[in-house]
Amino acid sequence: MPFPDLGRRWLAARAGLAVLHLDAAAAGPASQAVVGAQTAHLAAEATLGSYGAQEGAAEHLTAARAALAGLLDPALAEADVAFHHCATSAFTALLDTWPLPRGGRVGIVPSDFSSNLLALRARALRDGLELVDLPVLPDGRIDADRLRRGDGLAALDRLDLVTFPEVPSQRGIVQPTAAVAALCRDAAVPVLLDVAQSLGQVDVTAAGATGGVAAYVGTSRKWLCGPRGVGFLAVRADFAERLGVPAPTGYTARWEPDPAATGGGRLVPFGGVGRFDIGEAPVAARVGLATALAEHIEAGPARIRARVQALGAAARRRLDGVAGWRLGEDTTSPSGIVTLRPPNGVDPAAARARLQLEERILTTAIDETRARDAVPALRVSPHVHSTLADLDRLAEALERVTTRPAP
Repeated sequence: MPFPDLGRRWLAARAGLAVLHLDAAAAGPASQAVVGAQTAHLAAEATLGSYGAQEGAAEHLTAARAALAGLLDPALAEADVAFHHCATSAFTALLDTWPLPRGGRVGIVPSDFSSNLLALRARALRDGLELVDLPVLPDGRIDADRLRRGDGLAALDRLDLVTFPEVPSQRGIVQPTAAVAALCRDAAVPVLLDVAQSLGQVDVTAAGATGGVAAYVGTSRKWLCGPRGVGFLAVRADFAERLGVPAPTGYTARWEPDPAATGGGRLVPFGGVGRFDIGEAPVAARVGLATALAEHIEAGPARIRARVQALGAAARRRLDGVAGWRLGEDTTSPSGIVTLRPPNGVDPAAARARLQLEERILTTAIDETRARDAVPALRVSPHVHSTLADLDRLAEALERVTTRPAP
């Protein structure tokens, strides 16, 4: 494995971890420094008052937004990033305000996360939109060649928006995002990119550098190893003013009297992405994310990506075929997410539960409700702290829980 020193330091920073954590795609383990930053902020709220503590944390929160901008897109700045509750709420907030014509078309993929798909369907019902599947290869990756040629309804000159997760949560693939974004840029079709599962394990800036991505949504708790309850969105400055007003509050818009307008006035959104920020929020969790981002950047994002991807490749080699489990993606996929399809008669949810209860190993069970192309599988997602010995331990445990009756 590359960068073994990084792996050792990452694990030492998480002293006290009581399980074999192979579930970063659900929630990466936070360091003691991240936990300490949150508890210190909560203590400050108790002694200085919540708003006083927030004022004291302003520099850390600004640094967090700047760090996210740098990890996402070379055209983004700190002011282009806003915090939200989670990736799904950020996606919904952006989608609700996206400038789409009635009857317009949105290009999507079968691997869209179920919550995002619900939001897309709700907007489609509201405004008569048509959701059109982009052409994909058998493994779920967008077929950039067919997209370039312009097949049927998914031809880019017939679309008003393209949106997809760069890495889906139910399969260990990575979309050819840079190629797709470049095609969308040339066709003047904006891209709304979900990086919840990619930021921290994939170089997201490769797509951002094309200029084809208008906006991003993501979360703190996965590959960035921050706390739960914090998401973010980022919008390029040249696109932000095209967005409408999110749920109107004193944080997002103002009322401007206009006797000629219906109701005697109109809503005017605040400038930039600040209109999407959540005023009443768990600031301690945001402070924790700021610390996690500082750790991520200090460790070296390229080093982290290289180790995660190497661990994913090693996990595929070690786990494919164990007790009849088979890989759900190609062995060369550059993703830290590994999926294993069960042998006949084995329930992935039951296997996951036994791995956790009997073996103290964290994984995730995937079922058909996660996405339209999801199939039952066991998901394994090692992070930087993981080792080849950890993968051996999982393989041996998986053999036991698959072949032996439950106690």
